[in-house]
Amino acid sequence: MNIKMINQPMQPRVERLSKIIGAPIFESTLWGHEYTLDHLNEMLTAQVKSGHFDKFIFYGMGCSSVVSDIVKGFFITHQIPIDVEVVNDYDTEWFVTDKDLTRDKTLVFIVCYSGWSVEPCLFYERMKRLNGALNLIVLSGGGRIAKMAKNDGNSVIEYRMRHADREYPLYHVQQFFSIFLDLFHKLNILEIDYEDQLRDAVSYLKQKFDSSLIDKAYAMAEKLQGSRIVLLSTSKWYVQLLKQTTMFFNEIAMVPTHRNLLHEFSHTEVAAYSNPVEKQAIIILSDSEDDDYTKNKVATLRKLFGDKSIPQNMNIEFFDIQLNQEDFFQKFYFAHFFMVYVAMFLGQMSNVEGRDLISIAAKNPWWSQESIDEHPLCVDIPGELSESIQKSIEVV
Repeated sequence: MNIKMINQPMQPRVERLSKIIGAPIFESTLWGHEYTLDHLNEMLTAQVKSGHFDKFIFYGMGCSSVVSDIVKGFFITHQIPIDVEVVNDYDTEWFVTDKDLTRDKTLVFIVCYSGWSVEPCLFYERMKRLNGALNLIVLSGGGRIAKMAKNDGNSVIEYRMRHADREYPLYHVQQFFSIFLDLFHKLNILEIDYEDQLRDAVSYLKQKFDSSLIDKAYAMAEKLQGSRIVLLSTSKWYVQLLKQTTMFFNEIAMVPTHRNLLHEFSHTEVAAYSNPVEKQAIIILSDSEDDDYTKNKVATLRKLFGDKSIPQNMNIEFFDIQLNQEDFFQKFYFAHFFMVYVAMFLGQMSNVEGRDLISIAAKNPWWSQESIDEHPLCVDIPGELSESIQKSIEVV
């Protein structure tokens, strides 16, 4: 599969993505077995398998919260009879109550791939104070939080990925999701493991992403250059797709991008597109199963902003990505990977050099450049880091 290249050196994050995009990254969808249950409490495991829990609460930040959002959307789409809440903020009390966190039939998951994000570690300590971290499972690649949970004798499920990117777990969203599907099947939460559907999806992706489709992604990236971008969809795909897509545009292309619900946007932000002086872009993910009201809403927005004969639209690019595939997996992965291609091409074109902004802003030493240099592999993430690495995230 030929990937278009800009005639200039690529930033390392974009170069690494360009080497795996296509068949290698599609096939990682099938690597849902790369984790270990060695530190999962037997009594808790028996409770989960017996169907004791009727509510799951996921806590995570950044990419770790993306996977939790996908799980929530998947459970709703496939009518899995478990209520799912996702919390990805420091002030958890505004999302879930202590009573909800500690009820007997609530199972809490802390998802933290690096194991070094501050907020999940603080949340773990809070759960210890509330109920001794009863009915809690930590999912991590190691790090501080895994060490804490193991030392306390609490349950840990550890990712053991073969080709983890040292800086961008975003590249492995599809594999994280497959791990959850496999895990939940092993724990009797899902009746099937969905391996057949995933194989079919990979075959579909390999057939669908030909040179013509990749050219469309490239052309879209060309039109997006220099724009501030808003991603829109209905609630269905807002939960499962827009967060990770926004992160790809922000972290990989390093282009200012935000997301909103399609209908909410039409009541609020739409006013800002009256006659913009600077370039703006609207990208909508439209599902063929949307109801008539939603389809009419998209048609209205296309008429309002997609007509270049209207002078006020000269600085607006409008895109409507159609999700008309046969099933959930085809729709999900088509949209995901098409937007990854667009983000990669936009990253090549913008060619912005990164800084240690996330590691410093989030106070996560594992993603700092010094830590990357000292620990170049993202496997067996240590539970302790050197003092110099800890200080590398401090703002002087």
